[in-house]
Amino acid sequence: MPRTYLRRAVAAASAGLVAVSGLVALAPAAGAGTVRPTVTCVLPAGQGTFTGPQDVTVTLDKSAVPAGGQLTGTVTLGVSPAKSSLSLTIYATPSITLAMKGAATGEVTVTGTEQTIIAVKDEPVPIAAYSGKFNIPVSATAGGRIEFTVVKMVTDTTLAPGGMVFPTTCTVDAGGDAVVADVAVEGSGGEPAVLTAPGGDLHPGQPIALGGSKFTPNGAVQVQLCNGDGSGCAASRFTADTLAVDGAGVLTGTATLAPTGLPEGAYIVKVVGGEKEAQAGISVKPFVVTGPREATLSTSSGGLGTVVHITGRNWTPNVGANVTQLDSDGFELWPTHNFDVGYDGTFTTQFTIDSPWVKGLLVREGTYDDRSVTLPFTLTEGPPPATQNAAVTLAPGTLTMSQAGTGLDFGAVTLNGEAQTAKADLNRVTVLDTRGGNLGWSLTGTMTDLTAANGVDKIPAGNIAWTPSCAASAASLNPVADGSPGPLGATAATLCSAAPTGATTGGKFTADAELVLTTPKFAAAGAYTGTLTLTLA
Repeated sequence: MPRTYLRRAVAAASAGLVAVSGLVALAPAAGAGTVRPTVTCVLPAGQGTFTGPQDVTVTLDKSAVPAGGQLTGTVTLGVSPAKSSLSLTIYATPSITLAMKGAATGEVTVTGTEQTIIAVKDEPVPIAAYSGKFNIPVSATAGGRIEFTVVKMVTDTTLAPGGMVFPTTCTVDAGGDAVVADVAVEGSGGEPAVLTAPGGDLHPGQPIALGGSKFTPNGAVQVQLCNGDGSGCAASRFTADTLAVDGAGVLTGTATLAPTGLPEGAYIVKVVGGEKEAQAGISVKPFVVTGPREATLSTSSGGLGTVVHITGRNWTPNVGANVTQLDSDGFELWPTHNFDVGYDGTFTTQFTIDSPWVKGLLVREGTYDDRSVTLPFTLTEGPPPATQNAAVTLAPGTLTMSQAGTGLDFGAVTLNGEAQTAKADLNRVTVLDTRGGNLGWSLTGTMTDLTAANGVDKIPAGNIAWTPSCAASAASLNPVADGSPGPLGATAATLCSAAPTGATTGGKFTADAELVLTTPKFAAAGAYTGTLTLTLA
């Protein structure tokens, strides 16, 4: 049964926070177009529902943008129908969801930065105007216009920076068809970015590896999780991320799904990298525990000061748990050590034995004694064993390549009025990745035309095709993939690549290829030369 004193303390804290979360009141920007829909604001934890009109102004930084391009929206809200029930300082992150119609459909979300606000009892909470970036769809129709209408406003509120989040949602009930902003679609913003996400079922609280390409080089990264229909996009559905875009526009890193608030179903991961956006679908399903709770001690005996390592499985995922000492009568001994169970129901933690009356350890979820495991521990005489901690620092290395030679000789071909083929082997390239991270890489090639000595006659670069063959050494931490067979030219073709997996990558890899030159049926006789350039990024 749960401990009632703790439950009451949590309830009291929630009531104080909920009373002020998401209570939005903002002054409209002078000279900006404003709509005034009727909204219903629902405060969390049963703190009340308020309905009434609210002014909404959205100003865009551009009047026209290419398909897939990025906009900055500045949002100014009027007085909210909701009022604070307490006077205190809060920390609020506001956002607004806009529906698109015309040259594009779906929803976009503008999210501001966290604000420190002094709330006054029985008055609306004043939230300052805020700005955020978003991208229009790459499928937007060039030459058309996108009109934006208000769907809802969400204010995520905490009592302390980084604390538990309590959202208040204000949904438009009437007047939602009024256009609050619009933008012209100029045309394509270039080659669209590509995002890759893991397949299969993912679980709340799980870090997931994301990859991608063709983002804005070195662009700032924002990640959101949307419902399967594209609505409800929110950065708060991820709790942390290590995403970054390098100088080649390649996205790598992980993003950790929020441990709560993600019902089973299909979702869309939306990543903005600089001026480009890409999406990928994922499936989220709660992790299912298949057996009784288990906990194991690294040692079941020892003296005072013994550090016991505890591992467990089949616990409720993403919940808080704790471990404490028990005496011979089963009473708990201070102190209690708190830890979190992982997304897959497993945990690893440690506890230092410090009571002379200890007879066992109690591992428990929250304050629920019926969700616990008791483990016997025998206190022995004498001091605990002495330990010496060994440490070493492995500094990151580099990503380099070397090649066995520089010449590609297709030999001599006698013109006979027919297209002929000549073959050559690529000088082996060796890639060495000692960066010690979880990064990927790609090795690409471009080819110039083969030019005769007179500088005029040429054999097109596309007459040379390659068939890549790549291999990883036995000690490498990740596999390597062959590039696609095909012709070469000014556009980079992949010889070999290694994708980030979320785990540590690195190793030694070889890159080989068979090159085939197809000669023209008729051409000027003579020697032709060209350059194959290999680039590692």
